[in-house]
Amino acid sequence: MSQDYKKVLELEEEVGDLLENNVKTDDERLINIVEKLKKILKKISNDEILNILSYESPLHFVIQVATYLKKYKINKKELKESKAYKEEFEKLNSFALRIRDIAISEEEYHYICYKCDIDSVAEYLLKNMTNEEIMELSNASDNWDYKLFLYGNLKN
Repeated sequence: MSQDYKKVLELEEEVGDLLENNVKTDDERLINIVEKLKKILKKISNDEILNILSYESPLHFVIQVATYLKKYKINKKELKESKAYKEEFEKLNSFALRIRDIAISEEEYHYICYKCDIDSVAEYLLKNMTNEEIMELSNASDNWDYKLFLYGNLKN
């Protein structure tokens, strides 16, 4: 847990206390906390932001936490050297499944995936995978929609 994330949790508690005491959202104390949060949320990781999105945080009443998500990062140079495209795709898929679990609606799921640029990263990884790796991923799944999606990425 990063120091910035710890600070967000401390500020979250302060926001919760203020909201419990019926402080209005235009109260200067709350505005100051929100300004601090905006600076810190830019620094924390996507995993930490997803943690906040996964529960009923008082922050949701004062700030759009999902807007602070960043593009899912991959190291293309390292991937090219290690040829670990399949493994990275599996990590990306787990990340997308985590988003699916925490999203409160289909729209929020799509918004978060868009913010993290999941589709572009998946496209890059699949483009660089071998047909054998794509078939391994497909064979490991029972979901026919997912299998068909993977089959669509097989190379001629």
